Amino acid sequence: YTALYHSMIAPTIYSDVDGSYYGPDQQIHKADGWTNYSTFSLWDTYRALNPLMTITQPEMVDHVVNSMISIYRQQDKLPIWPLMSGETDQMPGYSSVPVIADAYLKGFTGFDAEEALQAMVATATYEKQNGVPFVLEKGYIPADKVHEATSIAMEYAVDDWGIAAMARKMGKAEDAETFSKRAHYYKNYFDSSIHFIRPKLE
Repeated sequence: YTALYHSMIAPTIYSDVDGSYYGPDQQIHKADGWTNYSTFSLWDTYRALNPLMTITQPEMVDHVVNSMISIYRQQDKLPIWPLMSGETDQMPGYSSVPVIADAYLKGFTGFDAEEALQAMVATATYEKQNGVPFVLEKGYIPADKVHEATSIAMEYAVDDWGIAAMARKMGKAEDAETFSKRAHYYKNYFDSSIHFIRPKLE
């Protein structure tokens, strides 16, 4: 019971009673037909909490995804770790991607899937995102260039698989192929001599 209670502490509604809220672009926006949420500790939650929500709190899922899409509109990428509508960028990966893919693949339809996929692709190719320029150029993130490069890269591989899965179901063959290939970039860090993932230098 206590663990289930803890699972419902966040995310949190972040708006006034009329749906107005302060966005990451420092402007006032209004949620129309959906409720705006913030406090997405996504690297901590995408594996278990967000899938649990699709079972125990399905009425929240579309609102959460719409909140993420709204954040994308305001900061040109999906959320990483937004706290009270401010992006902290404090976690590896773009872990909103598997949350959205999970919702879509489970049949949630209360958000614009086309815009969601557009946001996912834009985030995965956003050159200001930590390590992404190296992913686009080299297919790996050098550990001597980016702090926590290998951890970030493993998260990107998971996230990119989510993009591929959603694109495939939507009939977007080119995106599905591109991100399926990127999902396998984790192999660039696998050292067969020790059978472990390890950092890769430039």
